[in-house]
Amino acid sequence: IHEENQVNSNTTTDVFGNELHRYSIADGIRDGNVLGFDPYKMPTFKDSELRKEIALQQAKADSVTDAMAEPAKKKKFNHFMNDVPMAGFKDAAGKYHKGIEDYIPKSQYLTEAHQDKVVADILDKWDVLSQGSKFHAILATNSIAEAIDYYRRLKAEKPELKTSALFDPNIENDGSGDRGPTFKGDGLEEIMADYNVRYGLEFDFARHSAFKKDIAARLAHKEQYKNIHKEPSKQLDLLIVVDQMLTGFDSKWLNTLYLDKVIKYQNIIQAFSRTNRLFGPDKPHGIVRYYRYPHTMEQHINDAVKLYSGDKPIGLFVDRLASNIELMNRVSADISELFASSGIENFETLPDDVELCAKFTDLFNTFNKHLEAAKVQGLNWEQSTYTDSLEGESGVEREVTLAIDELTYM
Repeated sequence: IHEENQVNSNTTTDVFGNELHRYSIADGIRDGNVLGFDPYKMPTFKDSELRKEIALQQAKADSVTDAMAEPAKKKKFNHFMNDVPMAGFKDAAGKYHKGIEDYIPKSQYLTEAHQDKVVADILDKWDVLSQGSKFHAILATNSIAEAIDYYRRLKAEKPELKTSALFDPNIENDGSGDRGPTFKGDGLEEIMADYNVRYGLEFDFARHSAFKKDIAARLAHKEQYKNIHKEPSKQLDLLIVVDQMLTGFDSKWLNTLYLDKVIKYQNIIQAFSRTNRLFGPDKPHGIVRYYRYPHTMEQHINDAVKLYSGDKPIGLFVDRLASNIELMNRVSADISELFASSGIENFETLPDDVELCAKFTDLFNTFNKHLEAAKVQGLNWEQSTYTDSLEGESGVEREVTLAIDELTYM
């Protein structure tokens, strides 16, 4: 805990004395002890539409025509349309300047429109990101009420997706507001009853801590569940949480975090790190997709990374699909040149030179590393050309074509 994110005016140094040595997350990734991250900003509303609504609201105008009719309104409207960034920021003097997202009410993200898009994104990408449900995921929500909403939506949309939800049943601030005092209790009862039916168990309110323990073991393939990778029906695909399991929970079988809440600093590093335990070639990186106040979250992620990587975030975030394809093209060209220089056509035999064989091994391993990452990001051998628009981030598009086909690779 540093100056920037101190708790009750305390930092780790205040409590434990001066730092002796720092081993940052960037060091861990570089040394191959944990994986890098592949984060995606997934806006559920169009920036242009949000900007226009806020500009009209701030100009106290009913329409663009109304805003343009009066100089004071027009000035205010144009200021919000053209000069205010999407995310707020601190200037060099430490003064905070509001962004468009600072004016968006929390209720915007409690709408069906928002939740429908989050659910659609999870289901649309599920097979590829989970590698056919081999890996599991966590969806972190902002309140207990939202966790229950998402649970019911996912159950209705895709009942075969093995989903459960975990939250502290004793918390009163559950975000259910006007939904009545029984909303949380009914939701928890439904979640536990579905879990019991699916897995042939008998958990109830009185045994909630045993329910939590069972979920944790199942998600991590630990204890009585250490061989459930051989029995897909016993696995848990997706766990919906509010705060539980976002710190301290380790599972190499977890590779994706869907984030529908705003978090900062150590909480970002902790939550992201649920996805980055080593597994093998099928899990080249941890995947994060975030939906709520996306520009503000992007800013928070950059701040957290700066603070917790010793300001050396090299290798923290993995290459995107287009970059991976470009690197594969470069490596496959190097491999072709290596064989051609030995007078070997169509990769029919290995070169006689042992040093060239060793060089080929290095190149082929590098190629495979990028191939595995690209597959998770959407590459398939049937398609050779890809447009990379950075998933709505900068709007800049580039087209890349894979220079090698499956037959040549085989």
